[in-house]
Amino acid sequence: MSPGPAYRSFGTSWIEAPLPPVPPGEPASWLLLTDEHPVALGRAVALALALAEAGDEALSLPQDDLGELAAFVAERRVRGVVFLTGAPHAYHDPEDAQDLLLSVLSVVARLGPGVRLHLVTQSSGEPGLVFLRGLVRALAFDRPGLRASLVDCDARSEVEVLVRELRSDAPDDEVRWRHDVRYAARLTRVPLAGGVPAGPGAYAITGGFGVLGQATARRLADGGATRIVLCGRHGGPVALPGVDVVAVTGDIAEPGVAERLVAAATADGLRLRGIVHTPGSRWRAKVLGACRLHEATADTPPDWWLLYSSSAALFGAPGRTAAATADAWLDAFAAWRRSRGLPATTVNWGPWTADPLLDPMTLTEGLEALPAVLASGLPSVGIARLDTARVAARYPELTRRPFFSALLGEPEPPDSDPAIPRRPVNHA
Repeated sequence: MSPGPAYRSFGTSWIEAPLPPVPPGEPASWLLLTDEHPVALGRAVALALALAEAGDEALSLPQDDLGELAAFVAERRVRGVVFLTGAPHAYHDPEDAQDLLLSVLSVVARLGPGVRLHLVTQSSGEPGLVFLRGLVRALAFDRPGLRASLVDCDARSEVEVLVRELRSDAPDDEVRWRHDVRYAARLTRVPLAGGVPAGPGAYAITGGFGVLGQATARRLADGGATRIVLCGRHGGPVALPGVDVVAVTGDIAEPGVAERLVAAATADGLRLRGIVHTPGSRWRAKVLGACRLHEATADTPPDWWLLYSSSAALFGAPGRTAAATADAWLDAFAAWRRSRGLPATTVNWGPWTADPLLDPMTLTEGLEALPAVLASGLPSVGIARLDTARVAARYPELTRRPFFSALLGEPEPPDSDPAIPRRPVNHA
């Protein structure tokens, strides 16, 4: 393992961040794009009229002409490209959310330097829109010149808010407007309190035949689990002394597999204590699999549900757009469930192997944090090793990102997070 500070817990906080005054200058041109959802088209028209009233020019380009985007932007000296999304319900289906992602990526691929990208949503907490934060965080590494930002408005926000947001050119990369107050996202450390072991009962693990799934199973067995059901496309159960281990073979994203998983866990009336969703790297398994589990547990909700996400969704990461967006969907999904009184927590795991941004952890170290994560009451917690001095030196552009401003340049405390125990665990 590379040397560096001990791992710590991280999360996203929102601070009030009023807009700076609009700087003086010539009237600007803005290119307004949508995925052609009717509500998005309506918002684009309203925004175009509001920009015109402010003295700026709003331009449009049909999706069929996106091949001309780069030349269009250059010839008309467009200051910013604004991509507006439709109504939240239009993206509730995971396939529709993925189609939205592909639409935005097609725009990103055609944009050159010198123009800023603004993604505008009215998400109402819908994971199929909130997940775009993962794209913005990944683009901060892969396309820093775009200065990509995500602006999420509530139903009360008028288009004049967007006009002020665009024309002020504020540096914030993630913004929320709530009841006419502007908030901006910041990456922060979050405190964790000590937790308790898993305890008797049934537990289900998707991706249960993978390395992380098996390590989690051993951790739950050490904590006193009665039954552990492992689900995956390939493999079989491991021997865990004193635990009833059951294998359910299948793709969790396929119909019926989640129901078989829950039935196996609750057989003989055993209580379903917890679910761990660790589905690998595919969008379908992560996102659709989580939806299947949500539906399958409607009548038998677990006491807790952990969704294994990645640090790419929280910190961003170079070259990891797919992971950042799929895992950001899981983060948003956990918050969405909790808003409905249902348990869910994502863990944004730092890397287990060499990584350009973060120092690696061992599985044993990381899994020690699980009881504290569950006890935190937070919808998402990042567990990672972050050497702020190394990151600032390697990625100096991050020091100019408001999202990182609370951490980069800040001295590392001498001791690790006292809430996370450091005792060895026997996984034999």
